[in-house]
Amino acid sequence: MVRLKPITFARFSTGFVVMALILGLTAFLKAEETSQPAENLDALIQEALSKNPEVLSVKQRWEAAKHEIPQTRSLEDPEISITQWAIPSNFDIGNADETWYGIGQSLPFPGKRLLKGQISAKAAEAVEQEYLAKVREVIAEVKSLYYQLYLIHKSIDLHLEHQALLEEFIQIAQQKYALGQVSQQDSLKAQVEMSKLHSSLLWVEQEKASVQAKINTLINRPPQTPLGQPEDLMVHPFSLNLEDLQQQALQARPELRVATLMIEKSEMAKNLAKKNYLPNFMVEVMYWDVHGGPNKWETIGKMNIPWIFKAKYDARVRQAVAEEAQAKADHQALSNQTFFKLQDLFIKVKTSEQLVDIYRSGVLPQAEQSLEAARIGYQAGKVDFLSLIDSERTLRDFQLEYYMALTQFKQYIAELERTVGKELQF
Repeated sequence: MVRLKPITFARFSTGFVVMALILGLTAFLKAEETSQPAENLDALIQEALSKNPEVLSVKQRWEAAKHEIPQTRSLEDPEISITQWAIPSNFDIGNADETWYGIGQSLPFPGKRLLKGQISAKAAEAVEQEYLAKVREVIAEVKSLYYQLYLIHKSIDLHLEHQALLEEFIQIAQQKYALGQVSQQDSLKAQVEMSKLHSSLLWVEQEKASVQAKINTLINRPPQTPLGQPEDLMVHPFSLNLEDLQQQALQARPELRVATLMIEKSEMAKNLAKKNYLPNFMVEVMYWDVHGGPNKWETIGKMNIPWIFKAKYDARVRQAVAEEAQAKADHQALSNQTFFKLQDLFIKVKTSEQLVDIYRSGVLPQAEQSLEAARIGYQAGKVDFLSLIDSERTLRDFQLEYYMALTQFKQYIAELERTVGKELQF
């Protein structure tokens, strides 16, 4: 019996140290939570779209593609020439019999230049849609990380809330111990539970730092830049059906629009390849300065003969046909992938929505009632302390699962918007 005293003292010393660490960390968390203003999702999205390097890169590629259109629509540069004809054998250029001044222009067969311009325009439209796809991708990533940060902050809030509960339980246990109604084990069990809570919080803090770094990277800030607490999430019933989402995706999804533009571009390229069988022309006008007689004019007309080496043009047509078939296959594959993803996300959205409703309307109120009944029962001596702790842990787990379901609901909608290609109104 004599050796029990130092063990008991060691237990209380350890418990005191743990409690001091937890209280210190709690004070730090509270100060950190109030030091930053609330973080607004729309403001983060706007900053990401204006500063994200990937978005800016694709936007500049789109700008570059637009400037290619007038280049392909233009004629080749005209050519001027000066010819000294009949130069003496001593190579005295100034004593040539005649000087010819000429200007020439290449002219493609009618319709070729128009098709080239249309092909460049389709390519520029495709890059524009790639830019819009990147915008939707970044918006979805910002939203998903924002909701994840929301979950992390709610986990911290739950920690603080349940820490207060455990502190209350410790006080109740100490009071009952002082009256000789329970043993010291009840207080020690509460301290052990507090230590486990503290241990889980360290992982949450680590995840918080990682998520904040990812958000800062998306908006082109230093990774260590602090972020405020996200605003509370608003939940509205998801009223859209799968058919609505599929129709909207066919009209709005940038990736599908790119695939459609590639089909149109390949069809134009095939028509251009067929026009390669038609000749191009060259016209030239020359003025002869005849040094020893009357001056003269000369006109020249030229054209290439594509029929002699017809095999290469045949190959180009076959290549264009294959590229068109590839573009159509890519479009079909992307359509199938889009419809599958829409169905998968639709099921996940509806499932997470149902979970949110179940937790909010049934599970959480019942768990709170169970904890309150266990607290009253413990104070009355009808429930042991382990049951009280188990009720507290169950409520904490359900609360965390509720916020996880809520976060997943919002994240699935963000991914659904990315797949559809537009903000969803419901």
